[in-house]
Amino acid sequence: MAGRVTADDKGQLKIEFPYHPGLVQLVKGLPGRRWSPDTKEWIVPAESTLTVVETLKDAGFTFDEGVLRLYEAQRGRAGDDLTISQLNLRVRTAVSAAFPSPVWIVGEISGFAKSSHKRVVDFQLVERGAGGTVAQVTAVLFGDARQAIEARLAREGDPFRLEDELTVRLLVLVDLHAEWGAYRVIVQDLDVSYTLGEAARRREEILRQLTAEWLIGRNRALSFPPVPLRVGLITSLGSDAERDVLQTLHESGFAFEVTVHGARVQGRATEASVLNALTWFRDNADAFDLVLICRGGGSRTDLGWFDSLALGRAVASFPLAVVIGIGHEQDRSVLDEVGWRAKTPTAAAQLVVQQVQDTLEHMQQAVTRSVELAALALERARRDQRERSTRVSRSARRALERAAEHLAREQRRLATAARGFLRAGRERLAYWTSALPRLASVLLGAEGAHLSRAPRRLIGASRRLLALERERVNARARRLALLDPRRVVERGYTILRLDTGSAVTSADQAPPGTRVRAELRRGMLRLRSEGDEET
Repeated sequence: MAGRVTADDKGQLKIEFPYHPGLVQLVKGLPGRRWSPDTKEWIVPAESTLTVVETLKDAGFTFDEGVLRLYEAQRGRAGDDLTISQLNLRVRTAVSAAFPSPVWIVGEISGFAKSSHKRVVDFQLVERGAGGTVAQVTAVLFGDARQAIEARLAREGDPFRLEDELTVRLLVLVDLHAEWGAYRVIVQDLDVSYTLGEAARRREEILRQLTAEWLIGRNRALSFPPVPLRVGLITSLGSDAERDVLQTLHESGFAFEVTVHGARVQGRATEASVLNALTWFRDNADAFDLVLICRGGGSRTDLGWFDSLALGRAVASFPLAVVIGIGHEQDRSVLDEVGWRAKTPTAAAQLVVQQVQDTLEHMQQAVTRSVELAALALERARRDQRERSTRVSRSARRALERAAEHLAREQRRLATAARGFLRAGRERLAYWTSALPRLASVLLGAEGAHLSRAPRRLIGASRRLLALERERVNARARRLALLDPRRVVERGYTILRLDTGSAVTSADQAPPGTRVRAELRRGMLRLRSEGDEET
């Protein structure tokens, strides 16, 4: 018995059956299905009874009376109409009938990295042509199949890993996800030898083409620079390969000048990225001695991106020596066959360091021989020097004796002149000592006479200033008297004032009924305003 379906009083259908991958995939296509880990059974809502029965009856499932009653009731209501789930299940059945067993397909992995951390990985298998993507299909890799594939790769020495842009041959089961109506393939196995064989075939084809073009060995025919201190490095920025190369060059103690040009060293962009870096170094070849292309270890398929006809041509025809440090010691790529091969990035850097070291040792040997020859010449020069020194010493002693005699004469003349200068100074000091008191008395007498005349001059000046100021005050008083309003009244005019005492200068200040006073030449009148008079 394949399995049994029963109905409970909670409006649910319970599905039980011995584990079988095909039955699990069949049940997973039922609408609303869920797995109950407590009871170890699948549960489906009772409203999907029609779909459950029609899906499972051909698989040998049995149904209790409750399930059959629900089935008859729902079939009577449904008539000939199909639900979406029934349609998808029928299409799935048709697909399964067309592909009853797994088939082998070849394609390029795409989108694997996005869900590689999940137990169930969804990705695309892509067929590519000259113009780009020709077709693609969704692939699903379940956990048990993935473990089996990764175990097989481990037994083979991990020649590669499942990743994007890798072309593989897979054994797949063609399937339709009934819940989503999505066509897909379920991965069951991987042909390891296909991927490795395809990479080897492609590499051999490229090498045959390069041989036919007389490019193999062309770059190695260039003279390796004796002191390659100006180094260009093509690698992935921040990678272990970059750190290993820079550290090896730095620890050598030589004054290397390294220019790093970043490039992709894995994936479909490797060829274009490395070609771009080689083009830049080619345009600036005068500033460099050689170029290194480095990438750390990886799987054989990781390093296979360097198996490129375009890269092989570019390296073979490069105007400077190109050192290749890609992968491990046992790894070989097309570039290893056309450039100066080193085992690893570190070995590539050591090759450059060793070249400088060899040149330095050669130069040191030459310098040592030169020093020996120079020592002989120096010894002959010392003998000549000693002879000349003897002659010079005798001449110097005679010159010193003459200079000493001349100095003694000059000292005597200087002493005589100094004594005369001191006598004259003492005489001038004595003269001024006696003259200063007399000069001080004369100056003090003159200043006293000047001070005695100062009070008389101050009194005269003060009187003149006071008379001038009195004249100014009197003139101002006369001008103020002329401006006194009383002078206006004395000439026959009248001044009007308000009760507040302020003068009336405008008719607006005395509206009708306002009391005002009129100041006359003799006396004062009290008046009442009748307002402004129109003119």
